[in-house]
Amino acid sequence: SDLSCLPISLAMVLRRDALAVPWKGVNLGGWLLLENGPSYPLFEDHLSEQGEAIKCEWDLLQVMQAKFGKQGTAAIIHKHREKHITKADLQRIKELGMNAVRLPFGYWVVMAPSADEPYVGPAIEYIDRAVGWAEECGLQVVLDLHGCPGGESGEIPCGRLRSKGQWHWRQWRFKKSLETLDLVARRYKSRRCVTGIAVCNEPSNTVPLQTLCRYYDQAVDTVRGAGMAVEDVTVVLPIYQREEDEVIEKWERMTGDRHRNVCFEDRKS
Repeated sequence: SDLSCLPISLAMVLRRDALAVPWKGVNLGGWLLLENGPSYPLFEDHLSEQGEAIKCEWDLLQVMQAKFGKQGTAAIIHKHREKHITKADLQRIKELGMNAVRLPFGYWVVMAPSADEPYVGPAIEYIDRAVGWAEECGLQVVLDLHGCPGGESGEIPCGRLRSKGQWHWRQWRFKKSLETLDLVARRYKSRRCVTGIAVCNEPSNTVPLQTLCRYYDQAVDTVRGAGMAVEDVTVVLPIYQREEDEVIEKWERMTGDRHRNVCFEDRKS
């Protein structure tokens, strides 16, 4: 299991809201979105036809489905989801003095993937399970839409690695992403342990800033409209490979600073 510390720096918007109890926790990576680092046993067991290592969930599932069929692959993924993270992991996180977990998931865990996609889903019962464990263990949860419909980039963390030129930002299905957030927010709006929701992960810096901020504006409205109250849940808006000041300035101009309890997730890598 990947229980490394949360790799994020949270920069509050100019209004400088602050969490009553700041998150200090770990990332439950490789569970509900497969990456070749934290999900390494699966990737080591299933190589390409040429015997080469596979790097993303999409390619892994295609190789597995060619070997085992859709049902056989679904059974393997089910076994992984049953064992990769357990309640004992969250109990240990609490014992180590942490107060939060970040739960990355692909949109296909929340709703059925498109017919032409190899993803195995939906499987929202695992998010239910994680939230229930967190409540029992006294941990906060940051729900993280890690893989958006169409991908917020062409990189491994969104579920599908694509070579240069094979992914364009217009392939990101913004409307479907908002539908995913709406479903998640409505389902967990009354769960007190859920204190954060991230609206995507590491969006490509080729997405026009105007477009990205528009999506973020709509995403915050979606989360609030679905019942996640401003006093209870922080909405996390990722900055990735962009200048923080530029993003915040554009955000301020577009929104008039009307949103409360939102923060930017700033990664310098």
